[in-house]
Amino acid sequence: NILFQHSVEYYPSYDVNDMKLENNPPQSCCPKGSWESPLVASVGAKSLGSVMGNLVMIGSKKDLEIYITKPLEDVTSANENSGKQAIFVFPDVYGLQNRLFATCDKLAKDHGAYVVAVDFFRGDTMDNHPTDFFDWISKHPFDEMQNPGGPHPVSKDIDSVLEYLTQSHGIDSSNIAALGFCWGVWALTKACAMGYKFTCGVGFHPSLVIEEVAFKVDVVDMSIAAAKKTPLFFCVSGNDPDNLKSPSGQVAKAVSSSVHKRGKTGNHPPKCVEFSEMVHGWVARGDISSENVKRDAQIALRMGSDFLKEWM
Repeated sequence: NILFQHSVEYYPSYDVNDMKLENNPPQSCCPKGSWESPLVASVGAKSLGSVMGNLVMIGSKKDLEIYITKPLEDVTSANENSGKQAIFVFPDVYGLQNRLFATCDKLAKDHGAYVVAVDFFRGDTMDNHPTDFFDWISKHPFDEMQNPGGPHPVSKDIDSVLEYLTQSHGIDSSNIAALGFCWGVWALTKACAMGYKFTCGVGFHPSLVIEEVAFKVDVVDMSIAAAKKTPLFFCVSGNDPDNLKSPSGQVAKAVSSSVHKRGKTGNHPPKCVEFSEMVHGWVARGDISSENVKRDAQIALRMGSDFLKEWM
């Protein structure tokens, strides 16, 4: 099972029309009615009791925490690229937590790759900012141009992780893919637009709206720039913005119309796939005691994994 079983709150009823962004100016990067913080019953949000990986502090100041999972020997022996490739995971606004760790472990097993998830917020997650979200998130810009003097630009943290992977683990810098959830999809898309050379990018319930609301930059322009440089695959919920939905959404058009060198089989092209019955956050935070949520979370993760295999 790709998902880590733990207790989360379940919000079974919602009105899709009530959650459209034009009807509700956002109070966070997630549309109204989205899954909230991934609550864990007893052991806390970062228990390592039943996971494969470890938490490590990296960077010049050793202040950037990552969760890293290494490929298993029995997987690496069957894959000539194993141990030479990595998947860079961009979390949502709730940072590092158990279910994310379990997803990283599964990706490492399936791909024979190092998998790294990064605490860009240094423990100060959305849980601490229920009323000042955009003031808080604007202090985590992609680079110094978006917020001069900000303490931790995302791009510098990306650089630290890439340096760690290549220098400490011998990863081939040309064979690192990206995967993100919510805020993390904005971060990976922005990275691709700015020229970071990930082999491909996979995103679940993207919160690209951050680019416009927090940093006053057009989402479509960013998405077009990213899609031209990197094959992208997004899984979109029913209450995500319409520009992410095929066939008419502008972001979806940019992703699906991008031209890249053919993948391994040609069976997994760049595109946006809508899960119309799901609400934003279902993959990272949805209650998997609900059969529909569990089913669609597993389907989305499998589709994302297949896309990674196609393009890594």
